[in-house]
Amino acid sequence: MFERYTERARRAIFYARYQAAFLPSNEITTGLILIGIIREGDPRSAAVRILRDRETDLRSALGVASPSGKPLADLMRDVPFDQKAKMALAFSTEEAELDKSFYIDTDDLLLGILRFPNEASDALQTISFDLAKVRDKPRHRSVKRHSRKTLYHRIFGTPFWVHRSSLIKLLSFLAVCVLAILLIRWLN
Repeated sequence: MFERYTERARRAIFYARYQAAFLPSNEITTGLILIGIIREGDPRSAAVRILRDRETDLRSALGVASPSGKPLADLMRDVPFDQKAKMALAFSTEEAELDKSFYIDTDDLLLGILRFPNEASDALQTISFDLAKVRDKPRHRSVKRHSRKTLYHRIFGTPFWVHRSSLIKLLSFLAVCVLAILLIRWLN
């Protein structure tokens, strides 16, 4: 599910999951994703710098304290996303596509959160932080693995590396089949 996410965005989601283990609801919410973005976001991003300066205000608006003590839930089990967090992830995918990027980074996650009313967008409004401010700020992509689209990417819609392991298995299978056919003909 998260193969399109950059390393920073994955870590932000993972931190949101970790943070959820310390809460009674035990679901990943948009507020927890926002906390993950603050912690793991690209420090070159102007939006992330603003959020880090106001982290204590945001945590108090969200009612999320820094994790301390023993988690209320097992850290090894799956923690589900609530409906609004799922919507935020879907909107972040759209934001990456609007930016003409295959990869979803923490700025895209932030824009996805800001696109509809939820607890995180409400907390961001308390510090006068809105969608227009984020869109106006320059964005830095943390991963520029494929800055130009290759022919494969244009045809299949995803970079080659996404399908590389499956293609290698398929080519290995075809090579074994061809060698088996040649061996059978040689033996006859």
